[in-house]
Amino acid sequence: MKRIYNSIKKMETEIPVSDIMIRNIIKLNGNETIYSAIKKMGEHSISGLIIIDDKENPIGIISEGDIIKKVLMKGKDLKKIKIKEIMTKNLTTISPKKSIGETSTLMQKKKISKLPVVYKKDIVGIVTKSDLMEKLNDIYKQNRGLKWLAAIVVIQIIVILLLIMKIVVP
Repeated sequence: MKRIYNSIKKMETEIPVSDIMIRNIIKLNGNETIYSAIKKMGEHSISGLIIIDDKENPIGIISEGDIIKKVLMKGKDLKKIKIKEIMTKNLTTISPKKSIGETSTLMQKKKISKLPVVYKKDIVGIVTKSDLMEKLNDIYKQNRGLKWLAAIVVIQIIVILLLIMKIVVP
């Protein structure tokens, strides 16, 4: 029984990140201002953007947290500071084939809340902590029903044994 439970648990955490990633990636050029970034985030109801260069190559990422810590808290002008001045460079990325378990571990280790998903050097999606939390919450809800599985199996075995005993010993 424990083996069945562990197999199900392993299978669920091995769901590929491509199953939960956001495919519609909102990008902005690094030469744009922080004001432009805030406006774009507001238009799309998102908390971060992939930053690209003039050739559309990803060069960084910016989040609400970056804007708050590096611009607002320092009293800088939103319309004068360029995104590339405060964005996080040296992107940490993950393959779409990696599991949500590996994704979660990487995000915790790197202390990041957004993780670009890259396939053959192209960003094909982005996964956020909230995407992971939503999926893990779904898995938790599904697993709550499994706690009764052991009891049901034991009851079925007892019923089968009673039937066999009734047939063997009349």
